[in-house]
Amino acid sequence: MLRLSARLLDLHDAQREPGNSPVYTQEERAGRGDGRYLDLACIVLDVLRGLAHESGNEFIGFDALLISVREVEPQVDSEDLRYVLNVLARPTELWAIDRSDGRADLVSDKQTHLVERTHYADDYRLTSIGRDAISVSSNISDFAYAEGDALKLLRAIESGDFDVVPSFSDGLLDTIRFASVELRQEIERGQVDKDSEVFKVKMPRFRDVIEKTSELLRQAEARLKSWRATDSDELDDTLAVDVYDLEHQVLRVYQALESFGRDLAELTKIAAKRRTSAVSATDFLEVALNLVKRPPSDRQLESLFRRFGPLRLDGIFPSPADVRGRVRVSLTKAEMAPRFETAVGAVEVADTRLRFLGEYGDVIRARLASGPLPLSEALERGWCVLDGTLELAELLGVYVAPWALTEGEPIELRIPREVATRSDGVVGELIYSDLELARVERGASA
Repeated sequence: MLRLSARLLDLHDAQREPGNSPVYTQEERAGRGDGRYLDLACIVLDVLRGLAHESGNEFIGFDALLISVREVEPQVDSEDLRYVLNVLARPTELWAIDRSDGRADLVSDKQTHLVERTHYADDYRLTSIGRDAISVSSNISDFAYAEGDALKLLRAIESGDFDVVPSFSDGLLDTIRFASVELRQEIERGQVDKDSEVFKVKMPRFRDVIEKTSELLRQAEARLKSWRATDSDELDDTLAVDVYDLEHQVLRVYQALESFGRDLAELTKIAAKRRTSAVSATDFLEVALNLVKRPPSDRQLESLFRRFGPLRLDGIFPSPADVRGRVRVSLTKAEMAPRFETAVGAVEVADTRLRFLGEYGDVIRARLASGPLPLSEALERGWCVLDGTLELAELLGVYVAPWALTEGEPIELRIPREVATRSDGVVGELIYSDLELARVERGASA
C-alpha cells in the first residue's frame, strides 16, 4: 500500500506553483528511516483485526492491546504504542478533484483515521477505513484466482447490482493482461522450460482457470441479454449504466481471456522446446572488478580483443601506392594549355604572411633578445593589426611556427596551464592560452 500511495501523497503535498519547472527534486523523506513506527502500526492493525473477529469489533482497552502487541513484539514501549495509536486515530484532511458528475469540483475528506478511540476511556477499535485498508492490503489479484473474480461479476449481474460491474470487469481485465505479460517475460528471459515448476504446475492450472472462467463469462453475458429482453426494456431508463455498455465490457474481458488462451498455447510450445543451460548468465560487473584487482596479461588482452574483431589486416589489399608511376593521367587540352597573365600594369599583391613578417619580424626578434615574449604582450603592443586590419591569425602563426622569424637561432614555445581572457575594442572578447616565445640558450640546447 505504501508503494501504491507514496507518490500520490507527494503530489498531494506538493508546493509547486503552476507554470514552474517540471523537475521533481525532493527525494529524501522526513522521518527516522528505520521503519520502527510503521512496523508497530502494522502490528496494531493486525491485532485489532483479530480482536474484531472475536468480539464483533468491540472497543478494547489500551492495556489489553499492549499485551496482545507484546506477544508479537516483546520490546514494545507503552509510550511508543500510544504515539502510534494517536497517529492512527487522528484524521487528516485530503483535497481532491471530483469528476463523478461530469464537472471538476474541489472536495475534501477527513475520513482518513484507521483507528477509533473513545473520548471517555482509553479504548480502541478499527474504523471502516481501517477495515478497508486491511482488505485492500490482503487483496490477491493472481490469475490463478480469476475464476472467483468472474463469479463475483456473475453474481453482481444476477442480483442487478450493475454499478459494480465496470469495476469487476476492469479488475478482471487487468489481471488477465498482466498475467499474460508476466508469463511471456518469464519465458523470454529463459526462466521457463519443460522441467520447471511453471511449466509443470502453473501453466496447466492457467489452462484450467481459462476454461472455467470462460464458462462463467458466457453465463454473465447471457444473463445481461436477459435483462434487456422485450419484457425488461423499461430497466434501461432506471439504471445508472446502460446494459449494452455492460455487455461490451464483459465481451472485452472474454476476448482478452481468449487471447490469453492462444498466447498460453504458443508459450507452452516455446517452453517445451527450450533447454536449460548449466552456465549462468555472465556478471559483467564482477568480471570488471576482477580485472581491476588482477590485471590481465598482454596475451590475455589480445585474446579478448580478438573476439571483437581482427586486430590487423591479413592479406593483400589494393592501395594507390601500387600504381604510383605506372599509370599516366591523361589531361584535357584546356588543362594542358599554359596560362599567362595578360593584364597590363597589374600590381602584384604580396603575401599577407610576408607583409606581416616585414612589418613586425624585426620588432619581435629584437624583443626576444631581452627575454620571453608572451602573447598577451604582443596583443597589448598591437602587433596583431596590419594596415588597419586585424590579422590575429598571422600573429598566432608566428607563435605556432616560430622558425619563420629566424633560421639561425632556435626558438621554443612555452604553453601555460591556465587560460587567459582579454576584452578590448581591437580583438573583442578573447579566451586564449598565453603562449610564450623564448630563445633557447646555446648551453641549454647542447
